[in-house]
Amino acid sequence: MTTTIGFIPSRLAQLSQQAATEAPRQGLFGGKTRQFYLEVCRCVPFIHRTMRLEELATVREIRAIVKEKFKEHKDVTDPRVIDMLIFKGREELETYLTMHKQRHHAITEYLDPIVKKKTTFPKPPSNNSAFLDSFLKSSYHISPGP
Repeated sequence: MTTTIGFIPSRLAQLSQQAATEAPRQGLFGGKTRQFYLEVCRCVPFIHRTMRLEELATVREIRAIVKEKFKEHKDVTDPRVIDMLIFKGREELETYLTMHKQRHHAITEYLDPIVKKKTTFPKPPSNNSAFLDSFLKSSYHISPGP
């Protein structure tokens, strides 16, 4: 075995070695979770383009939705549960990337709240009489005859 005399690793090499030997962080955005989150964020523009979601949401809005989905499980600390969630998330991502889930799935599962928020219109004024409006708002129902 040969040894090098006077070998001093660079500061970057020392930091990367130190980070590799330390225990990875657990929970929200730690360790494997962070890597998977970044992987999903890298895939969002491709999904956005292939599913033609431009008219519904921007890439930034979709990434915010992904972040909220990750934050739903922020209190999970059990490594087995974290691994299971990452597995299910990776499976979901793969179904979108391979186009097994279509555009309407993405819209109904993830984009509905944003689309509804963007497209809420005020109710137009009614042309009915005050009596008819109050009657229609009431819970009066005619039951079918015997």
